[in-house]
Amino acid sequence: MASTAQIAKCPVFDGLSQEELSEVLGLVEFEMFPDKTVIIEEGKSLQILWVILKGSCEVVTTTPKGEVKQLAVLEPFSVFGEMSFFSPGPHSASVRSLEDVEVIQFPRDQFDLLLRGQSFIAHKIMLNTMQVLADRLRTMDDWTRKLVEKSGASGQKEEWREFRAKLYTDWEF
Repeated sequence: MASTAQIAKCPVFDGLSQEELSEVLGLVEFEMFPDKTVIIEEGKSLQILWVILKGSCEVVTTTPKGEVKQLAVLEPFSVFGEMSFFSPGPHSASVRSLEDVEVIQFPRDQFDLLLRGQSFIAHKIMLNTMQVLADRLRTMDDWTRKLVEKSGASGQKEEWREFRAKLYTDWEF
């Protein structure tokens, strides 16, 4: 079982006191997965926030032609499953272990207990997770921009500018 010092290394638990980390430890589950195990499956929906404690995993997607493409490698203290955790829906990719891994599973119903108790822990976790998502979005935005610029196709550049403009300005309430 993990210690508070160990889980404090994860960005979603950043800034939590020892007492708060201890409370989180009482809400999470620990699980080991052997090498090459699918932890979450693309298209399925689990409302669990996952944190890798030991080992590494890969994020993969299956193309329409059935090819499996690696999107990322996740190292210890990386988080995954956060989109479906906060917004129920199918996972956009699969995550599978690259070696034996130990993970924390933070089920949404346990998180909801913190929310109902008006705990600042839940708010800290949400803000930290938003930072993780914002960093990923910024990285994806930069990568896509570079890819479009590299392609040299002026039509694609304009499409990308229009998409970004809509993404960042078209809010409907």
